[in-house]
Amino acid sequence: MMAVLEAFWQALYATLGPRLNWALLVLPALVVGFTVHEYAHAWMAVRLGDPTPRWDRRLTLNPLRHLDPVGTILVLVAFVGWAKPVRWNPANLKGVSYRTGALLVAAIGPVSNLGLAILGALVLRQLKVMGVVSGEGVLPVVMDVLGVFVAFNVLLFVFNLIPLPPLDGYTVLRSLAPSSWYTALAVLEQYGTLVLILLLFWPGSPLGRFIGSVLSGILGVLI
Repeated sequence: MMAVLEAFWQALYATLGPRLNWALLVLPALVVGFTVHEYAHAWMAVRLGDPTPRWDRRLTLNPLRHLDPVGTILVLVAFVGWAKPVRWNPANLKGVSYRTGALLVAAIGPVSNLGLAILGALVLRQLKVMGVVSGEGVLPVVMDVLGVFVAFNVLLFVFNLIPLPPLDGYTVLRSLAPSSWYTALAVLEQYGTLVLILLLFWPGSPLGRFIGSVLSGILGVLI
């Protein structure tokens, strides 16, 4: 019986091992990146006078308030996912126009991920200076986790600034666009999510190549 169980676990690991290793590496980046991103949206909205995120208990760094179970699992198994969006009410903003408020609330999410990536890159560089680049033990594993952490947060920064709904980049575009663009933006708002899905999963999509090139360029500067 033990031999059967051992053979089962060996076969299971041979099938899922690489994916499990990926999940363990990306989980810290996912939890921190998604949590800080959504907290940043909530913080900015509250800072500008809207109490809605506070009422929704989103003004917290507790990951359980921000992570979507399905979106989290999909990131780990299918490399695509999402967190719970932060609700906010532009009618509650004080001291800023709707366009300025929407711009600030939307932009702070991706900017927070860039900040996390820079922080992780600084730690990673320091470890490299210390000579922790290979071998066995805890520190090389930490370096792998940090490398994924930096790359994942840069990816969140780049991806969320794509100007298609429902991403933050679309809100940024809409906030900056002149009134003559409103008709085109209304069409984009209606069909943009479908366009985004098609671009993400279309084989050889230019969006994938664009994200990859920008991601490589930023990572080249950071690490």
